[in-house]
Amino acid sequence: MKKKIICSFLFLTILFCISYSQTHPFTLDSSAEEKPDPESDVPSEVTVSPGGQYTADLSPGATPEPLENTAVSEGQYTLSLTSSIGTLTYYNQSDSRWADYLYGGSDPLSVYGCGPTVMAMIVNSFTEHTCQPPDMAAWAAANHYWSSGFGTKHEFIPESATAFGLHAESFQDLTAEGVMSELKSGHILVALMGPGHFSDSGHFIIITDDWPGNQVRVADPARLERTQTAWDVQIVLDELLTTASAGGPVWTITPK
Repeated sequence: MKKKIICSFLFLTILFCISYSQTHPFTLDSSAEEKPDPESDVPSEVTVSPGGQYTADLSPGATPEPLENTAVSEGQYTLSLTSSIGTLTYYNQSDSRWADYLYGGSDPLSVYGCGPTVMAMIVNSFTEHTCQPPDMAAWAAANHYWSSGFGTKHEFIPESATAFGLHAESFQDLTAEGVMSELKSGHILVALMGPGHFSDSGHFIIITDDWPGNQVRVADPARLERTQTAWDVQIVLDELLTTASAGGPVWTITPK
């Protein structure tokens, strides 16, 4: 008798489930779906830098103008890019030709040479002087701009520019509009960056050109990847080293 009751109950339960499923179809909760790989779901306007860190990029659908002569072979960089005052020869402080050069006799250029590398790019590109990073590092050390274990004194930027026949002065209008206007009017900017996308402490870069959508291009002597990315100008401004001296953290430079 008990078996008949149990069987009848099970039969009725099965009939109920079948009837319910036909009138109430199940919907998969989207939150339970398998999540895609983080880098495969990045919007087109965002670049994933090495290590998976997202950095500001171009406006949607835009890409930087290709660098001319983008040859990187056996650790040597042979690159040039457009800037607001002409074609800029790109140098990287880790180039195999001079990465191990000892700045000041003790500090590897690959680690401490962002200042001389930045000014070597500018001097070689926009004056009559032929100059590579070791040349500029030797000049900086000889003229007391090298700081052992720290890199380069801030006054090196405006004073080396003047010494090599360029016009340099402190740039004070640290707004997005001010930077874009300065670039459009035929200047480049050397910026001393603080902690953030470009540095853990301090790092010199060149702001080379303006780009649509309040973005700028830079020449970063430490990372080609950052040079090939357009940056939201506000990110650059927010990460400036505010404790800079000698008129920094930004200097405007033009040929005389």
